Amino acid sequence: MKSLFYFHSVVLLLLVGCSNDQEGLEANRPNILFIIADDLRNDLGAYGADHVVSPNLDALASESLVFNRAYCQKAVCWPSRNSFFSGLMPASLGKKTNAFSTFRFEHPDISSLPQWFKQHGWFTRGFGKILHNGQDDPVSWSEPYFEPEPIHYAAEENLGKHPIINKSVPENRLNPLFESADVTDDAYEDGLTAKAAQKAIREAANREEPFFMMVGFHKPHTPFNAPKKYWDLYNRDSIPLAAFPNPPKNVDEKYSVHNSNYVRSFKDIPQSGQMPNELAREIRHAYYACISYVDALVGSLLDELEASGQRENTIVVFTSDHGYQLGDHSLWSKHTNFELATRVPLFVSVPGASTRGSSTDSLVELVDLFPTLAELCGLTLPDHLEGKSFRRVLFDSEAKVREEAYSEYNRNGARGCSIRTDRFRYIEWRDQKSGDVVARELYDHAHDPGENVNVAEEGEYDGEIENLSKLVATRM
Repeated sequence: MKSLFYFHSVVLLLLVGCSNDQEGLEANRPNILFIIADDLRNDLGAYGADHVVSPNLDALASESLVFNRAYCQKAVCWPSRNSFFSGLMPASLGKKTNAFSTFRFEHPDISSLPQWFKQHGWFTRGFGKILHNGQDDPVSWSEPYFEPEPIHYAAEENLGKHPIINKSVPENRLNPLFESADVTDDAYEDGLTAKAAQKAIREAANREEPFFMMVGFHKPHTPFNAPKKYWDLYNRDSIPLAAFPNPPKNVDEKYSVHNSNYVRSFKDIPQSGQMPNELAREIRHAYYACISYVDALVGSLLDELEASGQRENTIVVFTSDHGYQLGDHSLWSKHTNFELATRVPLFVSVPGASTRGSSTDSLVELVDLFPTLAELCGLTLPDHLEGKSFRRVLFDSEAKVREEAYSEYNRNGARGCSIRTDRFRYIEWRDQKSGDVVARELYDHAHDPGENVNVAEEGEYDGEIENLSKLVATRM
């Protein structure tokens, strides 16, 4: 068996890895399994987070190129997901779109990522949270998209409750931020999503055409609910608190931070100020239990892929729509331009690639996934794409395709434009009416990887700021 696997791996490497053999790439036509978590920061064993139990994702990482510097376009679900799904930057998605519509509102005729593969002969399926809650893109799928009915809570005392953002309504405050219910995996919607995707993977083995499947899990998004067995993997006393619980020094808090209103909208969560340490540790425990839950569900998909005999011809992608702050810089949630909110885990497993089991510091963005996957499969690229393919990084982990990664998040009438280079994170806040710069932030990762001190006003960095500001202007 090992020699047979080696043979197939070498063949696939020759087909997928040879940059001049586009015909070979198209002839190979690998499957693609694209898995998306929600609100997942880089707290995984593969990234050195030993306090998190993530054996299945760590195993996938050992078969993948692990990206240490992958970034979302915007640290909030809707624009991030619509961006990588469409191949457009958030600013191009359309000014009239909102949380109840998709990129199709202003771009009805472009091809989405799965749709492009469908148009080139792939059988496409979608499961769970791919775009925003309740959103679908029917033309992207060969069969109707699957999303189970929302099951936010499974504990008997919480059945039927729904986490609503509007904390001004008193009854909303009755909904807990987390629960540990002694239930099976499919008591929550993510478990149902995994079961449906497993069935589709099994059935795909009997099809002649390759498949392109996207599977989206809601967790570890709030509420932080997971079956009790995943909570039991942790000793709460050993769970670390945020290393840097205060806002960065020298920032204008009007733009840089927020009050964590969504997390504070749940039952028994303080409406302001720092979380008490005991509660903070309990929330982090809940979040990590959700990670372990997602990890188990990812493992079920990979096991099905292996059992069906399709693993050796399947590219697997695992990522998240954005990161998350668990008390870091006083913040709970995303909605910032900081490293912890904009950085995402990214594993790309290409069978036969020499970079499998290694990592790269090459800067990439989620909007780059569309052109990368298309090029891996020998497809031409649609004209509307705004990302860059990092295909060659997958075969040479030292290669670079970007000098910077761009993200943005707006607050209080200012557009926050952020770029991450090898050494710096620079954030420029521009008044949305006048375009004037109203605040700047600069973090020197060589000395301050936690982004705790804004050094934008320190004269020694004036030259860097001038260059970085010019770079920001090219990405706005």
